[in-house]
Amino acid sequence: MKLLLELSMECEPLARSEALAVARTLGTVSESVLEDNGVLVLETDANPTEFVRRIALCHSVSEFICSCTPGEVEEEASLVDLPGPIRVHSTRISTSHAEIDLNSVNRDVGAILARNSGVDIHNPVSELRVVYSKGVYLGRLLGSVDRASYETRKTRNMPFDHPVSIHPKFARCLVNLTEVRPGERLLDPFCGTGAILAEAALIGAEAIGADVSKRMIDGTRANLDALNVKANLHISDVGTLGEQVGRVNGVATDPPYGRSSSTNKEPLSSLMNRALSTISDVLDSGSKVAMAVHDVGLLGGAESLRLRETFDLWVHRSLTRHFCVLERV
Repeated sequence: MKLLLELSMECEPLARSEALAVARTLGTVSESVLEDNGVLVLETDANPTEFVRRIALCHSVSEFICSCTPGEVEEEASLVDLPGPIRVHSTRISTSHAEIDLNSVNRDVGAILARNSGVDIHNPVSELRVVYSKGVYLGRLLGSVDRASYETRKTRNMPFDHPVSIHPKFARCLVNLTEVRPGERLLDPFCGTGAILAEAALIGAEAIGADVSKRMIDGTRANLDALNVKANLHISDVGTLGEQVGRVNGVATDPPYGRSSSTNKEPLSSLMNRALSTISDVLDSGSKVAMAVHDVGLLGGAESLRLRETFDLWVHRSLTRHFCVLERV
């Protein structure tokens, strides 16, 4: 099936990479067929329902019908054969085709579809998405990503908060970039408030977390309990962690990086070198590591980990996060 994805735009290249990673994780076939601003069409045999549940940096997933120009929308809509009644929802990426009145598109396309299938804007059987980017894309909605749920899991809404905690949607993205499957083991060696562990557990992975601070481990446990998910937690220095956790299938982490983050007074470069060594020891060849760092230069300390992808996400004037994917060779 070809899936039409409406991507979120915090970091579009990162969203594309996450989508491809999810497709590879859930299916045996995954190929990018078409790309436009905020739009990605994938050829995949992944289950669409599972795809919607797992992906974070995306708004909706539809079965791709066609692409066209703005002037061809009504003609293409007249060829659409979907179970009725139907609802039409048109949207634009940023300011694409700002001259077009989307309400008029909904009305005019709806009138065309009503001739055969009927229209019901409140309780439709099918929803036709009309997405305006540089081109125009039509698709049958399969599911909308529950982006609001990520907001409810922010640490300010949890029992234990910390000022540098990663947002749950980016925590989920890191988990997805590891391509860990349900039932497989995912490690976060700097688990902090447990945001990454929570997202790993929610997709069905066996979550394993560690932190040198008992306070952080206690806070992680409180947050996971509040979400009714579980993880194996260890108070441990990263250098000895491998002996405690054994082999894992992937690593996702948000290492300490700023003045508010504790490194136990160890230079960050030294800490990261030891962490990368431990990560190399617990991973098999081909397994993935996904982490967010403030300096990509910190990732050069392990010859057995090859940097495959880097995505830059501007946070504020003095901070850019680099979302990096490494592979154990």
